[in-house]
Amino acid sequence: MANGFMLNVVNNFNLAAYCQSFAQFYQSKGFVVNVAMFNPNSAQILFDKDTGGINTILGLGIGLKANIALNGNVLSVTFTDPEWTGKIIGLVVGWFLCLIPFVTAIIGLIKQTDFPKQLQADMTMVANNMNFM
Repeated sequence: MANGFMLNVVNNFNLAAYCQSFAQFYQSKGFVVNVAMFNPNSAQILFDKDTGGINTILGLGIGLKANIALNGNVLSVTFTDPEWTGKIIGLVVGWFLCLIPFVTAIIGLIKQTDFPKQLQADMTMVANNMNFM
């Protein structure tokens, strides 16, 4: 799993606008996205999709926290707190009771593992679009 990445941005990069644009991009994909701006140079974005209810047993939910810091012309992003609880519950329930949650939890594990890579690609795309504005 990728822990994070760094990206070069322009001098007058607006972190607040970037976070809002990125949040809207992922909200359009069905994610619940919460943005917290700590100061003009740091923010945290929480991504959740299908992490409650029956999806906890099935292990299909995706969740991750992105901590973003702007240091001069470098945008630094680290990923923390991945959502593994539903996958663990799905594997245990599937192993002891029924095979269906076991299979769906494995699918959820794969999706959760690939999610930071997808976020990195999308964050780079949105930042590059903002660099040319």
